[in-house]
Amino acid sequence: MNGNQINSLHGLAQFTLFVSSYLPLFILIIIRQFSENIDFLNWAGLTFDGVCLFFSKFGLAIILLIIGIIGWFGYSKTLGNIQEVAKNGYPVTVKDVKNKNSEAIGYIATYIIPFLFQSFNGWYECFSILFLLTVIYKIYINSSLILINPLLSFKYAIYEIEYTENGKTKNGLIISTDKYLQDDARIKIYEIGHKLYFLLSNNQNE
Repeated sequence: MNGNQINSLHGLAQFTLFVSSYLPLFILIIIRQFSENIDFLNWAGLTFDGVCLFFSKFGLAIILLIIGIIGWFGYSKTLGNIQEVAKNGYPVTVKDVKNKNSEAIGYIATYIIPFLFQSFNGWYECFSILFLLTVIYKIYINSSLILINPLLSFKYAIYEIEYTENGKTKNGLIISTDKYLQDDARIKIYEIGHKLYFLLSNNQNE
């Protein structure tokens, strides 16, 4: 590892990871808002009142659809880039492993499910949702939540590890393509934030 330099995800990568963690919620909100307001999808000419009504009923769904599409493509690109640069990670020896995959369930219960019981049929409700998502985003990018992602859990395992590097014992949170990481394993990790790491499976490191 090079001195005190810390590799860190840039703002766009952090944003796309955040969006990907909320994609299930976005899809449900879009479906719900369109299904509840389907009767308003009647063309009655282009008027100011008509445009205001349309955006009050479908504005949130449209915004989330655009953000979701951008987030999905950005998420795929970000993970692809991380996997490529992770080959340049540094070797460490794992001393202790704690599986953290269950954290994704807690994330869903705390940060996603409560939104499902909100109304999305007015300007105030839509603004409130976007405001709360903005607040959560600021917390998300400055914490380990950036790796606690339901979508990531489909492909990656999440671990809290204690490891030794050059005789020093350290710890951190990692996501890995290796679903069966064991104690005393010799691995190669790549830093993506403060005490946040990416690990390719040992076979991919070879």
